[in-house]
Amino acid sequence: MATRDLLTMLLAAACLAAATVDEQKPAQDSEPPFTAEEILANPLGEEAYEQSSRCLSTGKYRRVEIMNHQVLIFHGRGDEMWLNILPNRCMGLQPDMILSIEKRGMRLCARDQFRGVPRFRPDAPSMPCTLGEFHPTRRENVTAIRDAIEAGQKTTTVDRTVRSAGRETEGGDKPESDSSGRPYRAR
Repeated sequence: MATRDLLTMLLAAACLAAATVDEQKPAQDSEPPFTAEEILANPLGEEAYEQSSRCLSTGKYRRVEIMNHQVLIFHGRGDEMWLNILPNRCMGLQPDMILSIEKRGMRLCARDQFRGVPRFRPDAPSMPCTLGEFHPTRRENVTAIRDAIEAGQKTTTVDRTVRSAGRETEGGDKPESDSSGRPYRAR
């Protein structure tokens, strides 16, 4: 599954959950929270995107969490949070960086530019990057998104390992083969 498709599904799930906050039943009747697998398996329709906004007042958020090279979470007071999916991958952006945002006025808006600046290391900053729209979300959705991103990273590692097993290694070893003598191949 392409990264963009994964991010679109995560965004849709987060927006739907934010839109249904008022419709929840009392605690004894409430359903268990969504799992990452459920979020990924159930893409949502266009109506799930209605609550997004192009701009966010700088006074509304306290900190920014970088989840990966394309997903940011803006944390506000209490449980206020906004999901921001960058329109393009931000090369060099790492979770332990601080954002240096070129803002115009008292708001952050989609298409504003920023760079990720290393917090503790003397590394170079990220390439210039562009913000996406701001989507209100809830804490449990952020947790599910974080879990899905971590699972996606593990899946990528497994996928690369499986693909490389289909090739001969440098030491001359050959991957295991099936009963006909053909090497196993990732499909």
